Amino acid sequence: MAALEKTGMTQEAGQAGRAGPAVPSESAGTAAPEHGAPGWCRRLGAALEELWIALLGWIPTPVGLALRLAGWRWLFARCGSVRFSTGLSLAGCRGMCLGSNVRLGRGCFITATDGELVLHDNVALSPYVHVGADAGRIEIGAHTAVGPGTVIRAANHCIARQDVPMMHQGHVPGEIIIEEDVWIGANCVITPDVRIGRGAVVGAGAVVTRNVAPFSIVGGVPARVIGMRGQSGQPVGGQIA
Repeated sequence: MAALEKTGMTQEAGQAGRAGPAVPSESAGTAAPEHGAPGWCRRLGAALEELWIALLGWIPTPVGLALRLAGWRWLFARCGSVRFSTGLSLAGCRGMCLGSNVRLGRGCFITATDGELVLHDNVALSPYVHVGADAGRIEIGAHTAVGPGTVIRAANHCIARQDVPMMHQGHVPGEIIIEEDVWIGANCVITPDVRIGRGAVVGAGAVVTRNVAPFSIVGGVPARVIGMRGQSGQPVGGQIA
């Protein structure tokens, strides 16, 4: 999908200077991915990472949760007390900073190869969420919940040339910032280069292509404002996700 020009839905002018969630202090010294490493070395490292994740990824019960936390945490740039459910697909772990009490639901697909992913404290990803920070950057603020089946991707395919298949034209990197205390419903799509403001709600099935103002409620394809939190007569939880 081509990168779209993003403009704010409401109150965007006030958002322009708003800072995103701060990166956890423990990750401040994290080095950038080693793009200069030999290709064979990087491929070998990725293969070993995939093998190690597969060896522990299927084990059920609290025993499996404990083994995954102990065995995987050293793979990441930073890893707090994370609940790694079964069936996860992870790649590019050295580009990920995971806070405390982070929950990754069953079957999540999370990648950050040559990119950066920051999940702050108390972030909860429901089963089968896809977070792709490859060649881009995604930051999800504290106390944010993401519903099952949602896709969050920080890069788009290049589509400029007509003589080369799009799948061979590479990607355009982007950035997604989701501020703290955000609720994203089931089966949403968050496209590159958007900011979702603090306390916002994204209704189930929405496709977010533009910035979302703090405390607003958005829904639809493409997503548009359908209400504001705290105002009478606005949608309630059961009508959103």
